[in-house]
Amino acid sequence: MTQIQIDRPVVDTAAKGKVPAATEHPDQLYRRHAAPNTVPQGHLRSDLSPKALFRAAQITLAKSTLSRKRLPLKLKLDEFQSPDFRYDTTSAEKVLELLEEVPLNSQQLRWIHQDDAVLFYAVRFVDIPYDDFVERVDVSRVGDCFRDVLGINTKVLRRDDAGRPLLQVERIAALAQPNYTAFMGKDELDVYKLEFMEYGADEQRNWMQTVCSPNGSTHADDGYLAFSRASGGLQTRIEFVARQSFPRPRVMVLSRLDRWDWFRTLVTESAYRRFWKDTFNNIMARYEGKEIGIGRPNRAKGSRSAKSAALIVGAVSGAVYLQSRTRRAQKRR
Repeated sequence: MTQIQIDRPVVDTAAKGKVPAATEHPDQLYRRHAAPNTVPQGHLRSDLSPKALFRAAQITLAKSTLSRKRLPLKLKLDEFQSPDFRYDTTSAEKVLELLEEVPLNSQQLRWIHQDDAVLFYAVRFVDIPYDDFVERVDVSRVGDCFRDVLGINTKVLRRDDAGRPLLQVERIAALAQPNYTAFMGKDELDVYKLEFMEYGADEQRNWMQTVCSPNGSTHADDGYLAFSRASGGLQTRIEFVARQSFPRPRVMVLSRLDRWDWFRTLVTESAYRRFWKDTFNNIMARYEGKEIGIGRPNRAKGSRSAKSAALIVGAVSGAVYLQSRTRRAQKRR
């Protein structure tokens, strides 16, 4: 399957569990890519601030009040735009090899839990002719279908003779997963990905590799999503492979909950099930021509209904908090 090779040093993420080290200090990286709508890396004090708790309440209770984002592309693209640049799929292929050694569960999912990463595999078959499916679902836009994406800014670097994207850079803004970790100090995702598309008669594949994360919310999020011909073309096979590594929520680390392997595994696998269910549903909605996405496109310009909903969230959160304080006071009596 490998058609393009990267000229720069490639880290074997499957074997070493690492990603290339950043070439600049995290603060410098964020400042270089910052804009009014970007979210910086948080810290324990800010995690428990009223602003952070209000935002977490919005994320968990009223996603429709959030504003969509299209973060600016400030990445230097000279290396990727060079005619000599080659994309390497080796790391993702090795991840797949490892995952294929694990039996599929009843939901057609697989996991491998590593110390600093999770390897994940999912597959679904849909009763839609392959040619019809790939005509209506653009494999180069599958990032839009991932759960809780606030917005993606894309720069196509190379196209094939038919005008389809072959190589592109995307800057993705998305909510913390699972959503409740927003209360525990997990930052919203801000990550650049380099993507390489393959278009075959029987399969189309979008390979994804993390370039950097301006706010440090992502260590690695690499793999691919593919559409393949199945049952002689009467069905379509949807396959997702990923190696993902994210910083653990700061409050969880402080409370040492992250040291409970059974708890971390339970929470992680539950989050992946929810992620894949919603992602698959978004892919099917895209096939049906329905709009997907969360939040409001014009929230920044001011929406009365959005503001009203946000105020309701704040009021509910405040009421819950006051109620808990009252109960504690009554117990003391």
